[in-house]
Amino acid sequence: MGWTSPEARELFQQFLKYDAERRNRELLRVTEALKVVPTTQEARDGLCALGPEDAERALRQHPGYALHRKIESVQTMLELFRRALADLSSAIASFPELGTPDGRAARELIEHDLSVLVNKELFAALGAAKTLVDYSRRIKDLVPDDQFQSKKNEAFSPNEHALIVALRNSVLHKVHSEANWQKVYRGGPPTTHFMIDREELLADGDLSEAARKHLDSLGSKIDVTDLLSAYSKKVEGFYNWLLPEVEVHLPVAVKDYRACGQAVKTHHGRLSYEFLIRTWIGGGVDPYQHLPKHLTSEQLETMEELPHRSTEQVDYIISCVDRHRVCDESLRKTVYEFFKVAP
Repeated sequence: MGWTSPEARELFQQFLKYDAERRNRELLRVTEALKVVPTTQEARDGLCALGPEDAERALRQHPGYALHRKIESVQTMLELFRRALADLSSAIASFPELGTPDGRAARELIEHDLSVLVNKELFAALGAAKTLVDYSRRIKDLVPDDQFQSKKNEAFSPNEHALIVALRNSVLHKVHSEANWQKVYRGGPPTTHFMIDREELLADGDLSEAARKHLDSLGSKIDVTDLLSAYSKKVEGFYNWLLPEVEVHLPVAVKDYRACGQAVKTHHGRLSYEFLIRTWIGGGVDPYQHLPKHLTSEQLETMEELPHRSTEQVDYIISCVDRHRVCDESLRKTVYEFFKVAP
């Protein structure tokens, strides 16, 4: 019977089916074990023994998974909000200066494209601000309610916050209030600002009394940069308190989920490095030739001052590249073999 015969193919298909059933049984066993918090070492060992995809499937059933994802979503959306504001400022800063009539046609094309870009970033920033508020409500029960309300009131001006809410609700759910550019002279070189017309926002948006009060304080035009810059400082202050406070009151289930996830990453990282280094050893690769790709100039100088092929030198190299602390004693011995450490 050859490897390409129908019988061989049938045996191979049977093996694949058996292996899939075995994997599924093991996945179900580990999944059930992870539902008991805190998890046992046996459960974590079983989790690490799964393949990467099966380990992720099992971890999604962990009691701490859902709440961890909610916290992670707030962190991610805060980063997106920051990025949107940075990109908005960058787009406004790249607006062309006023020039001579000879270059007007080309300049107007650039002005149009950048105006679209600015309004896109404004849309992104307002969307991120709205989503950030929604996400934060999903984790507010992790901190004492009186503290959450107190810090929120301390960070945000009610009228200013109401206007931001009204603006984002108008842009995201009703009509697009376009920000138009204008040059502003304030005792120095002119600067570009994007403004939203007050009367247009009043006509298009359903503004609360609080939002109207803050709008009235801004005059006939709303400077997008000034409004969002001031608001972002309030956001930073609030979330610089909230996220560390959440970590202080973190439930046991979330801590356990993170520990399980880290155990999987560490285990699979060690297996990957072990496989790669063994492959390089078999291929006769000289690790010293590749160190300039991974070490800084200062690190290379420090490394070269240490005895060549010594455990001290290789330990230093490991400390430079092992940012996630994956290397254990077994992997360290393999690295010593790779660098041909002198006995």
